[in-house]
Amino acid sequence: MKSGQRVFGHLALHYMPGDEQPARHLLQLLGCELVDNGPDPGNDGFCTVHINGTDTNHADNIFFLSQVAPEQLAIENAIAEAMQLATNATLVDQYRAKTTKAPESISHIGIRYADFGEFETVLAAIDLAAAPGGALAGRAELVKYAARPGLDAGVDARMGASPAFSGQERPAFADHWVQCFVTTDLLGFGILAFGHTFELDFIFDPFFSAPPPSFGRPRVPASGA
Repeated sequence: MKSGQRVFGHLALHYMPGDEQPARHLLQLLGCELVDNGPDPGNDGFCTVHINGTDTNHADNIFFLSQVAPEQLAIENAIAEAMQLATNATLVDQYRAKTTKAPESISHIGIRYADFGEFETVLAAIDLAAAPGGALAGRAELVKYAARPGLDAGVDARMGASPAFSGQERPAFADHWVQCFVTTDLLGFGILAFGHTFELDFIFDPFFSAPPPSFGRPRVPASGA
């Protein structure tokens, strides 16, 4: 790495007792490669998660996954108990509803895919796993936002042909992006009681030759539009 250069290193993710296998399964559905390289590989609940398994140095662009520490577990259990007893539990319900109605406004982790075909495969796998009777039913939810229409004929055609999208999705929050959000209580960073969100992105080429993006739900009309 060149002097002065910075890259994304790692993010530590954790899961609650009993959730190791479904947490690992979700990461694998995202296309990640898991390597058991803890002190007791395969038995200690720790692994390194390569976001891009074909190009990794075990130091950059990775997650670490392990079970929550006993001290955090005690806090998690206390929060869960307090939420069950609280008279203002509607506040928690409102927060959880926001994770699906406006997931971009909630703390989340973003993963960008370089190949749209792989992206579609990942979305299909998560749809299947999260459906009733699926391996992650009730533990993961997927919300999709499609590329904004009318900006590029090629993008419109690709989106229209995609089996991963119905054509009824709301538009993404920036031009030429596709943004899909997986909300789960299986794993995350920080306190797990309220759930965490992974954003799965694909960005079409016109984005990279355009000015810096303007994010937001309302689209600002182009000059002369």
